Amino acid sequence: MKAFLAGAATATATIAIVTGIGGYIWLTADDGGSDAATETTFAAVSRSDALPDVKAHNKIFEKRIEEPIPGVHVAIGYGLANVVVIDAPEGLILVDTLESIRAAEGLLPWLNSMRETTGKPVTDVIYTHNHADHVFGAGVLLDGQDHVPRIWAQAETEARVNEVVGILSPITFKRAMRMFGTYLPDENFENNGIGPRLLSNHSDGFDFIPPTDVIDDYAEVTMAGESLILMHAPGETGDQLAIYLPDRSLLLPADNYYHAFPNLYTVRGTPYRDPRKWADSLDMMSRLGAETMIPHHSQPVLGGDEIHKRLTDYRDAIQFVYDETIRMINAGLTPDEIAEQIKLPPHLANAPYLKELYGRVDFAAKAVFSGTLGWFSGDPADLRPPTPDQQAQLMADLAGGPDALFAAGEASLANGDAGWALILGSQLQRLGDGRAAALRAAAMRELAARETASSVRNYFLTSAAEADGFVLPLASISASPDRMLNGIPIDRFLGILTTNVDAPAVVDKSLSYGFEFTDAQNYTIRINRGVAYLEDGLADDNVGRLTTTTDVFRAIAVQRRNPAKVLVAGDMQVTGSIAGLTTFLGYFNPPLQEN
Repeated sequence: MKAFLAGAATATATIAIVTGIGGYIWLTADDGGSDAATETTFAAVSRSDALPDVKAHNKIFEKRIEEPIPGVHVAIGYGLANVVVIDAPEGLILVDTLESIRAAEGLLPWLNSMRETTGKPVTDVIYTHNHADHVFGAGVLLDGQDHVPRIWAQAETEARVNEVVGILSPITFKRAMRMFGTYLPDENFENNGIGPRLLSNHSDGFDFIPPTDVIDDYAEVTMAGESLILMHAPGETGDQLAIYLPDRSLLLPADNYYHAFPNLYTVRGTPYRDPRKWADSLDMMSRLGAETMIPHHSQPVLGGDEIHKRLTDYRDAIQFVYDETIRMINAGLTPDEIAEQIKLPPHLANAPYLKELYGRVDFAAKAVFSGTLGWFSGDPADLRPPTPDQQAQLMADLAGGPDALFAAGEASLANGDAGWALILGSQLQRLGDGRAAALRAAAMRELAARETASSVRNYFLTSAAEADGFVLPLASISASPDRMLNGIPIDRFLGILTTNVDAPAVVDKSLSYGFEFTDAQNYTIRINRGVAYLEDGLADDNVGRLTTTTDVFRAIAVQRRNPAKVLVAGDMQVTGSIAGLTTFLGYFNPPLQEN
């Protein structure tokens, strides 16, 4: 029965959780019990100095509490994002809550001091959007106060947070950890472009509290005696909430503005971020005429004229990239050709708040192409190319063999063409050449040294460490409280199984198994000749049935409870044989890991 979990994906069971910024939790469960949080092991990376602009950007994120206008406090540098606290007439309004229990614990003493000094509890919490650095410290920051606050969010936010149990978690976690440089040592790390450093790694816990009050598009509300306008403002995510306090002429633009070129595409990978919607949201915010703007990354902006200029320039940069990309698409250019040619007009490119310190213009253009036309570039050579392995062999043959290919890579690196050296090294890697790793690592370190966008610099450096042998760890949810775990819809747990069915093993099988929950909806997982899917309710042809509560199932799934002991205690029943359950679960593999 230990193979149940095998209960969320065979004898090494898996639950995957991904955050909005790509931070995710990935639990590998085995016979040893639940994982414990471990000290971060940093990658061994050769020194790579950052460019001056990257180093200078650190100053924006120095840890501090600012009060840009009376009664409005912003905590900068306590995590990747800022936290805003509004001292309202009848209580404190907390806007965003950092990315992890660890990050929130660092801010908690100051927030406790605010509660004590003002004599007011936090009466309302607003999540500006679903990204991890804005929602996963809520339980910590509210711990210990008697008053139960309202939790406000856009209507889609909770669903997006619940997608943290997701089928793409194995790859998005790794990509996020590379992008944010989580495992880079301090001497090789500068910043994250929009914040100092992500305080969330494989062993950090999350403490999300679900919203109690949701906003669809627009609402004028009163919180703690303070008038607020909450506006749906799609941009970096589809669920962004912009917040305006008319009595203070204060705008909180969420992540639709920060002191860097916007991340219209993020290398960790997300759904398409529509530039047109982002530009429209900036127009909407600009029309408010705010005198103070506090972004949730970087630092406050003071003065109506300055705010209007920045928001206008920001939207113009986004609109320019979109329009220019569409013009070049219509001219028949491919994504790579567009990326090579597109440049912001000088007045935008030279604006300090539009430097490519986080997003990149060329990446944004490629995202617009893909979001508009899909993967095919228009070049017929892309339609039926040789496989990547075949291309590697053909390139080696053309060069005169692996030795010549390696020599060409070394020569390219020596001549300052690190990008080509990386390509040649990657071809060698596909051929299984032992010299490839060192060549690739050297090329990526050189590319990192030239890069201004923190996400790209960190990705290169972390990938270089991996080429040298560093292994990114898998994360654990063991440090997250039960209230976080039990807030995840049960179908997210079951849904992971369907994507990871062992198709070759079941291509000739048709059967189903029932999952009966005494406190929630029941489900059937059906296998039909290589495909598995989740059905509502209990099917009549189920070969067996597992009956328990959703909380018990979640606890088993993350190995907080032993399934055999749960059975003996009577907290779970199996209708049909135990062997039938384990056989059924044995048809599902753990999610595949990146090679």
